[in-house]
Amino acid sequence: MKKTTILATVALALGLCLTGCDKNYHEVIAPDELGMAEHDYHVGKEGGDISIPYLSNKAGSVSLIDEADGEWLQMESGAFADKDGELPVHVLPNGGFKRRADILFKSDTRKDTVSVFQNGEVEEKFFVAAGSMVVYNGTGASNSVAADINVPLDKIKVEVRLSGDDEWISDCLLTSTAFTFKTTDNPDRNYMRRANIVLSYVDGWDMKQEVTIGVVQARQDNYIGTVLTPEDLHNVATVSGYTLPEDAIIEGYIVSTTEGRNAGDAQVDDYQQGTGVIDYTLTDRTAYLESADGLNGFRLITTDESKNEFTRYSRISLNVGGAVISKTAGEPVCYTIEGVSSDNILASADGTLTMPWKEKSINELTDDDINTLVTIKDCEIAMRKGPFTPVNEGYTSLCNYHRLAKYPILIRDIQGGSMYMFTNMTCPYRRDGETLPYGSGDITGIVVHEVYKSFEKDGNIGRYQLRHLTRKEIDLRQDFADNFSEIITEFRYAKFPGEFEHPLLPDAILATKGNGELCHTYGSVSNFSPSYFYIGKCGSSRKGKYAEGAGIELDGGGIYEPWVTNGTESAQNTDGKGWFKDSIKLSWSNKYWWDSSNGRGYCWLVVFSTAGIVSDRVSVQFAMYNNSQQARSPRYWKAQYSLTTYDCSPDTDSEWFDIGEFVVPDVAIWATQNDWQTLGTRVYDFPLPTEILGRERVSIRLMPTRNKAAAKAVDSYDDSTIANNSGYNTMDYFAVRYNK
Repeated sequence: MKKTTILATVALALGLCLTGCDKNYHEVIAPDELGMAEHDYHVGKEGGDISIPYLSNKAGSVSLIDEADGEWLQMESGAFADKDGELPVHVLPNGGFKRRADILFKSDTRKDTVSVFQNGEVEEKFFVAAGSMVVYNGTGASNSVAADINVPLDKIKVEVRLSGDDEWISDCLLTSTAFTFKTTDNPDRNYMRRANIVLSYVDGWDMKQEVTIGVVQARQDNYIGTVLTPEDLHNVATVSGYTLPEDAIIEGYIVSTTEGRNAGDAQVDDYQQGTGVIDYTLTDRTAYLESADGLNGFRLITTDESKNEFTRYSRISLNVGGAVISKTAGEPVCYTIEGVSSDNILASADGTLTMPWKEKSINELTDDDINTLVTIKDCEIAMRKGPFTPVNEGYTSLCNYHRLAKYPILIRDIQGGSMYMFTNMTCPYRRDGETLPYGSGDITGIVVHEVYKSFEKDGNIGRYQLRHLTRKEIDLRQDFADNFSEIITEFRYAKFPGEFEHPLLPDAILATKGNGELCHTYGSVSNFSPSYFYIGKCGSSRKGKYAEGAGIELDGGGIYEPWVTNGTESAQNTDGKGWFKDSIKLSWSNKYWWDSSNGRGYCWLVVFSTAGIVSDRVSVQFAMYNNSQQARSPRYWKAQYSLTTYDCSPDTDSEWFDIGEFVVPDVAIWATQNDWQTLGTRVYDFPLPTEILGRERVSIRLMPTRNKAAAKAVDSYDDSTIANNSGYNTMDYFAVRYNK
């Protein structure tokens, strides 16, 4: 009975409630509101006034969480009304360390916090030489680590983390200049022991600063391993690889970083496939160890990316037991140690002040510089056009294909040397919309010897190449006016004579900077080719029209934009492959290259004046590739100059003098790509004799030397002959420079 009565009472109450509420009336209760648009405010060391707006619909209070902060942060504590408002705050000047105050806004249902951060006149110093160190038995003395500290020592926490149960580290003492500790002897005959000492400090902004000192203690007999010198490593290295003993230790400086994703090579396993054939992790597993004297370098390959946690410019002792050292079969000899791990660092210290910083010109490089860090002084990029990687992105990972891992552009220096500089397809700044720096300066990177078969059948593109590691280390000035060189003649796009201009050469185009004209000796420069000089981001997700252009800055300011002035916007990068259509005329070509009746090649011919120019160095740069999908383009070429003629007939051959010989690569053909086919232009650099200076007329011709070409089926390098009206050759750039 009692249970029934209770249920009936509840039901009656609910019924009355429902009956008493009109279905057209709803009581709306506003939610409680308390909040701030901004929660962090920063003030300079000189102090000042700030205003903190807040939103509220209930009355509440405001106060400092730590009342002691009221000595430097002045505000009116107490109640605030049930409406939006602003809290004025005055911050006094700060002659000490940086500091922070937290302000609490609170109602009976809600609360929120605002933080005020102020810089100080005095910079906090909490430096302890973090890294790793080796300690030995029986010394009876404290071990010491350098420090530079000006914050209160009693606010620094010291924690010893041991790998076992033995308490073998004691008497830790921290001063403003050093951290010392003592160790008991290691009784173990077989194993070393390890520990980490962690020092932490909460700074004036309540942010935790932490450093770790790794301690490795030698085993009972004070043995930690066998340190192998560079000569020891050279002696045991083999082409197939030699496994280092378990106690092997190497020492030196880590001179690399994976920041730019350009430290190491990436392997292309099969040019014929479209996906999954490049090991892009290899560059993230690559580091370089340089000997203490800077005369030996070793490429290190870690077991995986997570084991490449080396600190750049640190001097280390590294256990490499079980790793494999190998050397290249041919000259120059390069050494690689594969299977290492940053977990096996025995000792590490900042080596910035002690490592051998090397600065050289290109011609001063020797085999001792391979796999070491070198700054190339007073250099420039040889072609003023395009991005770091002017390639067909349809063959790269950006378009979900993996047939190209890296690309070389040419750099040259004030001493007349030149070399290729590699940029990986994984490098984040290789094609980011920025124009290449036109001026000169220094480039710092790792000197390597790597093959590149797309430019040469055997892959040999010089004894040395350079790998830049970060964008800021390509330290070239942006403006060409800030350069050691000056242009005599330069062709960056097809410029045609105006109504009142009368070129010397038939059907010539004119120099886009300086003086000069260019023609082809078979016929006019009337054929133009697609080019891959778009400087902006590319890939399958970047289809459409973008405005970055081809990286051609004009002397009078602005960029060269024929797609705008000629109404051909659709001719640039509509498919994400980074190209411009032939209608833009950034590259010019010809398909007639062999004069069968005379058994000789036709030529690219350039004529220019050097009147009034005096210099100790002059050189020529040009960029070419063969772009016929049917192959049959000239493979072997020579460059020659003349001071007396521009006639290229056989009768004048005695008036032409050799500059140099070169080979021109073929464009890649998708279905039957070979490793000796290129995905972009190749740049060449040759010194010229200074006798060409001070002349009213100088001629240079680029001419096939042999009737040799790739087979039409694209399965041989040079087993076929040149085919007129089929075998295109394209020139992307031509310039003659001298040192100012």
